[in-house]
Amino acid sequence: MPSKRNAILIICPYPECIAPGQRFRFEQYLPALAAAQYSIKIAPFLDAATMRVLYKKGHYLRKFAGVLLGFIRRSFLMFSIYKYGTVFLYREASPVGPPIFEYILFMSGVRTIYDFDDAIFLARASKANKIAMFLKCAWKVSYISARANRVSVSNPYLESWVRAKNDNVTLLPTTVDLAYHVPNDAKKSVVGRKIVVGWTGSHSTVVYLQIVQDAIVQLSNEFDFEFLVICDVDPALLQIRNYRYLPWRLESEISDLNQIDIGLMPIPDGEWERGKIGFKAMQYSAMGAVSVVSDTGSGNEVVEHGKTGFVISNTTEAWKTSIQYLLENPQCVEKMSREARTYIDSKYSVRVNTPIFLSLFDITQAPSEVTS
Repeated sequence: MPSKRNAILIICPYPECIAPGQRFRFEQYLPALAAAQYSIKIAPFLDAATMRVLYKKGHYLRKFAGVLLGFIRRSFLMFSIYKYGTVFLYREASPVGPPIFEYILFMSGVRTIYDFDDAIFLARASKANKIAMFLKCAWKVSYISARANRVSVSNPYLESWVRAKNDNVTLLPTTVDLAYHVPNDAKKSVVGRKIVVGWTGSHSTVVYLQIVQDAIVQLSNEFDFEFLVICDVDPALLQIRNYRYLPWRLESEISDLNQIDIGLMPIPDGEWERGKIGFKAMQYSAMGAVSVVSDTGSGNEVVEHGKTGFVISNTTEAWKTSIQYLLENPQCVEKMSREARTYIDSKYSVRVNTPIFLSLFDITQAPSEVTS
């Protein structure tokens, strides 16, 4: 029977195997925790039924019921937190409202690790849904960060923000598992076949495609390549010749990504974007594709300019020139793609970062030993 010391409660927003943030922040480390003799309970706020309708129009009653049930589950959970030696809190205990559950957690004295991977401390909502900005209580990120025993974040920008509130901060990049992200044999050679330029993202980032749209339209009129979008919504960029859309599905994630030879990561220059880790480029690189990324955010951290891809300014000319170079030099695509996978393995792989993740839970280590 595992001791309380080795019992970990993971408090997170979503059920397992659904949200990319959870999948690549802590879910892919669960086998390592089990191998280290930790027992784990995962407590999502939302259930699977609510997730099925969460981003669909309508279903207001089902969404309200799902959130209400989430608060009920959280309330009951507070009565059992004393059973655990460590609580790993990802992002927040509830998606809306003040940090009531976090207050109870800190009052209990249970060791708490707080993890987040976006600039969620910024009050951010769409123009059509400004009330959400108020309900989310973004200020609670500062409250939680200052009181957690340890905070882990995904990039230096977030690390700097947290360090002003808590010295016990660990830089743990979001990572990819190269045993899962495996390129197929077709990636070994692009010479003599149609190259696929691609982008993957979600409804919240699809607007970023506007940055590269003009460049892709112009290139599609000059070169014979396919432009592939993998997303949960179709941006319908029909003015691009050889445009193709694939709905994102977990079951086909790897086979879909395997089709991309040149992966794009356009990012606007904003405070929210500075909190991102550049995960799209990590996935492209791990899948043996060459990344072309914006020089804003974390693009220059995850891509070595001229070696594993290109880090460029957000101008149509820069995007067109970089992609055109790769289209005209497929042998460079092959060479850079191999370098890209090697680079990601050396810095952003599960293999390399597992010891850092496990060190978060090792209470025998002094803070200086695991703090970045």
